[in-house]
Amino acid sequence: MLAFGAPPTRAGSAASTTKAARVNAAAAAPAFDAPLVHAPLAGRLVLNGGFGEYRSGHFHAGVDLGTNHVVGKTVYAPLSGWIERVRTSGVGYGRSLYLHGADGRLLVFGHLDAFAGPLAAYVDSVQTATAQYEQDLWLPDGRFRVASGAIVAWSGESGAGGPHLHFEIRRGDMAYVPMRAGLAIADSASPEIGRVTLEPLDDTSYVERGSAPYSLRLGARPETLRVIGRVRAAVEAHDARPGVRGMEPWRVEMEWGVERVACEFDSLSWATDMIESEYVYDNGRITGDHDLVMWAPAGFRPRVMTTTTPPDRDAGTLTVRAGDPPRALRITARGVNGRVSSREIVLRPPPPNAMGPDTTRVGEAASGAKATSDAKTARIEYAALPGGWLRIAWAGAPAGSRHVRLGLDDGTRRAASFADGRWWAVIPGRRSAMRITGRDRAGLAWEQDMRLMTVAPSWWKESGGVPFDSVSVVLADSAAEAVNAELVPAGAAPQGFLPASAPLRKPIRVGRVAPPEAIQHGGIYRFDGGSWELISRTLGKKDGSAVFTGESHHLGTFAVLIDTLAPRIETLRPPRRAGTRKPYARWALAARLTELGSGIDPRASRLEVDGRPVPSEWDPEARVLRWRPRTPPGRGVHPYEVVAADRAGNVRRVAARFIMN
Repeated sequence: MLAFGAPPTRAGSAASTTKAARVNAAAAAPAFDAPLVHAPLAGRLVLNGGFGEYRSGHFHAGVDLGTNHVVGKTVYAPLSGWIERVRTSGVGYGRSLYLHGADGRLLVFGHLDAFAGPLAAYVDSVQTATAQYEQDLWLPDGRFRVASGAIVAWSGESGAGGPHLHFEIRRGDMAYVPMRAGLAIADSASPEIGRVTLEPLDDTSYVERGSAPYSLRLGARPETLRVIGRVRAAVEAHDARPGVRGMEPWRVEMEWGVERVACEFDSLSWATDMIESEYVYDNGRITGDHDLVMWAPAGFRPRVMTTTTPPDRDAGTLTVRAGDPPRALRITARGVNGRVSSREIVLRPPPPNAMGPDTTRVGEAASGAKATSDAKTARIEYAALPGGWLRIAWAGAPAGSRHVRLGLDDGTRRAASFADGRWWAVIPGRRSAMRITGRDRAGLAWEQDMRLMTVAPSWWKESGGVPFDSVSVVLADSAAEAVNAELVPAGAAPQGFLPASAPLRKPIRVGRVAPPEAIQHGGIYRFDGGSWELISRTLGKKDGSAVFTGESHHLGTFAVLIDTLAPRIETLRPPRRAGTRKPYARWALAARLTELGSGIDPRASRLEVDGRPVPSEWDPEARVLRWRPRTPPGRGVHPYEVVAADRAGNVRRVAARFIMN
């Protein structure tokens, strides 16, 4: 058996991991796989990121092990087996290694700085032969065998995030919480429940006499909230550790009478579960953060959710009726180590004279408030609620207003409540217009007419998109004022399908007519509320016109934009000496690229050294294009060129040279 490196005899051995397992054995959730033979890192393992956390577009399928902010920690094989796959990329897992254990477990190591031994030479040979850094290599079974405890790589910060080691345990495509699948970590941390947010679900439901989501920071003593109607809860909970925030507890449970809803992170399928993260986590549609949404519609349950509610009913709806007695809402967070934290909120109906919204409150601008609406010109923000309801948050009323109401095109009126510098109301979908009225500080009446066009239900079938539940989509014409100097609008005005925060199970198809001047460097872009992102440069034809087409996993504002500038290049002087090669070379030639339009195309951007292209890694977080050869160049003067290409096809070249002593 080929061993990449000798097993260590210091901390990090099987003995130390077994001891860590015994520390929590009495209280921890039971393991469902055998302990790993060896720890992936030497010394005490430090957990900096947990299983099941929200990541953009997916759940976090492993744990992040701290390396004390250091690059180059030795990574060991926890099991005997063979290297099945290696990937090299400037994003995601960066340099990653997939070790197939002899017992069938697949161990994944991400954000590596370098591979060890013959594997490093193999990857380097493929990259050099193709002049491409980005590779996804499936290796023949048994070619790169390793013994448990062998050195397989060194930790780094490639891909996303700072220095750390991402570690997963899989069987097939299923990732398991590592602490129940064989990884032992000394763990005495208790979960923390930070806040609970209650969100009204229709136009007759209110929390503390308001239509806005109401967030409550939880202390040791139970709190009481006045609630009427139907609401759902979003929970902020953390598996608290010194200096670390954001890790989700293994299990978060909500109890409301006989009903229980829980999110439990034991396993996640890469094939089917990952897109559900957009629904399980708030992701901005309720609190603006990534709290767990303890709710699911009839007919659908995320796989991480368990509930006592029958499948044909909505799970997690908290209903409070007039005359109901006070009832406790209990939130419990459990760590995989067995530690438990619980908090309670008492929900009670308001008195009969305070069932509706408080329309007498004077509306003043919130301190430090900023516009966050999708339709900037209307100063309005939409949120899609289950069942086709829309929540409106409007910041355009005169200061000091009160008695604000929304008049709808069917003749009905909805009273608005004030919170956080905006007026809030919940209205039915399928509206075409509304008139907002109120009285200013002096008691004078004012009104404003607003267009509100929602798409027909058939739009989902036409677009190919599938939402997680029944939601209304607002069709909005949007100004292109947020486009920067590098991107130029072309053709029709941007078109918004809002709210952008509505989660989709399947993406929508987007098409925009392209004027002739957009064909060369144009594309269809999506505005997410902060910046424009290129969706596609695929060109088709419709009714004789050129059309950009693409798919988007999110709603938002779409437009055809032309990227007018190639990336800017700043060469960076490399070291004149290669330095010591212990345990591997880290000499690099690099250039900083600035791109504010379509984004860098990593496969078309490269460094050319001594007249030949070399495999070049694009690091988007550092904005650096680098070549880090396994063997640094020899002494002398070396001419080179930086070729920087963006995704719209713009290319810039800069020539320079460096000297090696």
